[in-house]
Amino acid sequence: PDPPPYRGRELPLTQLTQAGLHEIKPASYRDIPAALSFALAVLGQSLAKPAHRPALLLWCLTAHAAREWGRPYGAGLLALGLEPALLLIVEARTSSDAAWALEEGLKSGAAAACLGQIEIEAPLFARRLGLAAKAARTPCLLLSGHRSNGLPGTLTRWRVGAEKSHAAAFDQNAPGDPCWHLTLERCRGMTMRSWSVELSDEQDRFRLSAAASDRAAEAGEREDRAYAH
Repeated sequence: PDPPPYRGRELPLTQLTQAGLHEIKPASYRDIPAALSFALAVLGQSLAKPAHRPALLLWCLTAHAAREWGRPYGAGLLALGLEPALLLIVEARTSSDAAWALEEGLKSGAAAACLGQIEIEAPLFARRLGLAAKAARTPCLLLSGHRSNGLPGTLTRWRVGAEKSHAAAFDQNAPGDPCWHLTLERCRGMTMRSWSVELSDEQDRFRLSAAASDRAAEAGEREDRAYAH
């Protein structure tokens, strides 16, 4: 069954752990690394739960994506909470080959979650991935192109942009926690909403900036009143 509609005020990242297809769309071409890091951070937190250990993550990407943005890097994966030994990485020659590998991986039921770094051009591919993810009861995050108008068959669609991080507490010249600007463009029971989010290295979890929390609370109150009527 589909997940219940979201009506809370907090950041609804739990929607991304629901079985089905979720589109992660970069806000612009230069935001592709930010969108990828966000998807990996979400998966790192999801798969770190005791119930999911040991958990296999299937990551399918194209050779073009690997040349353009680099291949998976062990130290970077560890920083986002992912154990490199538990990743099955498939680098395919074309987008259709990568989509086929992703679909077959979903059908196998061997992965706790799947990630596709693929620009899907044919809507049929997206629908098949969505059906396969639901049948396998597996979340599948698909990093689409920044020009995507929205893929069919997705439970949620997120637009992700890089955002300047705050200075580190121990050193004002050191880089702070990773930070993203998120816009939830599609989610059952929700209207479009945006947040500024950072990943806390100390607490190993996502948190909102103070301004984003205030905006989310105000929007939540308006939404609660709408449902009450």
